[in-house]
Amino acid sequence: MIPAASKDITANWLNEALHGSGFLEKDTNISSIGYEPWGVGEGFVSDMARLTLNYDRDAPDLPGTIVAKLPTSFESAYQMAMLFNVYEREVRFYTEMAQQSPIRTPGLVYADVDLDEKKYVLLLEDCSCYQQVDQLQGLDHEQTRQVALMLADFHAYWWDRENLLSFPWMVTNTGPVAWALVDAFRGYWDFSIQVPGFVAALPEGGYEAGAKLRQSYQWLIETGADDHLTIAHFDFRVDNLFFDSGNREKPVIVFDWGSTNINRGVIDLSYLLGGSLEVDLRREIEKDIVRLYHDRLQEKGVSGYSWDECWEDYLKGTLIYAYIPVLAYATLDTSDPRGQLLAPLLTTRHFTTIVDNDATSLLP
Repeated sequence: MIPAASKDITANWLNEALHGSGFLEKDTNISSIGYEPWGVGEGFVSDMARLTLNYDRDAPDLPGTIVAKLPTSFESAYQMAMLFNVYEREVRFYTEMAQQSPIRTPGLVYADVDLDEKKYVLLLEDCSCYQQVDQLQGLDHEQTRQVALMLADFHAYWWDRENLLSFPWMVTNTGPVAWALVDAFRGYWDFSIQVPGFVAALPEGGYEAGAKLRQSYQWLIETGADDHLTIAHFDFRVDNLFFDSGNREKPVIVFDWGSTNINRGVIDLSYLLGGSLEVDLRREIEKDIVRLYHDRLQEKGVSGYSWDECWEDYLKGTLIYAYIPVLAYATLDTSDPRGQLLAPLLTTRHFTTIVDNDATSLLP
């Protein structure tokens, strides 16, 4: 039985699960665990904890710590995650796609899904020994270049791949989950504009851009592409990245795969640049980074996808991700100090990106 929450994970449950999966040899047992909650007030849709594992024998080849990830107990965030099938998608990505993808992710220790009980659990490699950049601070130029190149490699691998549509749990860019964003954005927008902090964080022209987008968000889904498709992470922000400076080939580790979908890949870059860079740096390097990404796709064998099409897809991505700041004000747990800082920052960054690029001019 899958635990209801990370605090319910016991040494006995871990032994049963990890012996059954083959991760632990039969002659090795976890004698006790230490528990440290993670992501309280900022984990948003996940209940996370760092577990310290104590074994009944010397086990230098086994991890001393792992990360447990289960559904959140924060009700509005949980309902949002269930609406978009976040938990199953993440488990399925790790079990069915991660190993064949040319992207570095935390190692999988254990995963399970009980669809009837709506319970999910992931046990993952603890990557906290690697550098993580706070989204409040944002990426620097070199880090952004590293990430854009890695992202292009991942997208190129899945680009119009023969088995791309063979994963029944995978969301598409024009499917029911995508359509749910239409009403979600409208509802989030209508709520958020009643919140003084949200309105104050909007740049000049941001309110008008959001109002126009509210009327035309459906168009973004209706006009979703049916070619040049790949796997998009769709939650591609700096808080979901680790940097391993000791690994020259794969210095970037990407986690939080619960939003994966089939889409035009450059929208991942739309989210990254729009939300994870300081405004002035984004303005300085934005087109160069998107061009770097497009050039890398071509190096990896992608053809027939022009620079103009890539740039337009990037701008559409900035419009799609306008749902992030309004969602932050409408549904997520911003009770901790960091959440209170992050919500207005995301609002300013995302809507400034839209205004700077006149992205709403694409709308009918």
